[in-house]
Amino acid sequence: MSHQCPVRRRGFTLVELLAVIAIIGVLIGLLLPAVQAARESSRRSLCSNNLKQIGLAMHNHLDANKCFPSGFVLTGTTPNFSNIWSDPIRFEGGYVAWGAMILPYLEQQEVFNQLTFSERSFSGVMLGRIIGSKNNLTHTRPLPAYSCPSDVLPTRRKNWNFLLGSMGSSNYVGVYGRTDGGRGQLCGELNPNGTLFMNSKITPTNVLDGMSKTLLVGELGTDQKHWGYFDSAAASQVLDGQGAGAWPGVPSQFKFDGMVVRDVHPKHPLNSQLPASMIDGDEGQDGFGSKHAGGGSFVFCDGAVRFISDSIDSSSSPLGTYQRLGDRADGLQVSDF
Repeated sequence: MSHQCPVRRRGFTLVELLAVIAIIGVLIGLLLPAVQAARESSRRSLCSNNLKQIGLAMHNHLDANKCFPSGFVLTGTTPNFSNIWSDPIRFEGGYVAWGAMILPYLEQQEVFNQLTFSERSFSGVMLGRIIGSKNNLTHTRPLPAYSCPSDVLPTRRKNWNFLLGSMGSSNYVGVYGRTDGGRGQLCGELNPNGTLFMNSKITPTNVLDGMSKTLLVGELGTDQKHWGYFDSAAASQVLDGQGAGAWPGVPSQFKFDGMVVRDVHPKHPLNSQLPASMIDGDEGQDGFGSKHAGGGSFVFCDGAVRFISDSIDSSSSPLGTYQRLGDRADGLQVSDF
């Protein structure tokens, strides 16, 4: 009789199993940041493409109208710039912005046709009332062309006054210039030296520093909140404390101009954020920013798109590189950035 030795089957010990799990965990830990980085790189590329399309639309507007669109249009009676706080016109209606004006050049003619112009204001947009016979509220929502994939815009942005309805949010706003707007960039208090401001009609001949050296539109993330406005009837609720901008236009108070244009003043560094404690009466954050780490993308007057680091040289005297890019006619050389 032959004796057969039993075959020993060796399995994993607990220590070996734990070691394998640990190795897999380390590999996943190394892989996830790379995947996240790849996704963010793709989102940033899509965001840059949005700005590229905006730049092309701006140039199509320039070809058709011989100028870039206005930051926003104020028609009718001229506001009393010497006393903007008490001027009634400052609190009336709403004003169409560049984001609505270039819709036909962004393949958004259908949306543009839904907007109702009036002589006094862009009431069909800003008041959120019935547009045409179908009560289409497209103007109250974000558009893909104005949405950065790295950010999450509010689907229906609240206005400071519930009677004025809501308006479509946006991640892109125009460049007012390098001057600190303070109480209201577009109220005539200061001389705008950028490319998009109230009733602006900038042409290439006005861009003395060169189209490739002057900013036109930049990113604005939801972290860059504008002035908080507390309704007296509901003082605990901030109605306009949301970040990002608005593509249709400016609501009734000019101090919300930061939703369509912003400045590059050193007081408003790229990617800085407004403290949560800021309320009406304090100076708002009028700078640019994005959800992209390290900076934000801008389109220049020549249509080129570049990512600008938030560590860019920024100062008032002498003018920093960031400020020179925001001024269309300072006559100063721009260093590498």
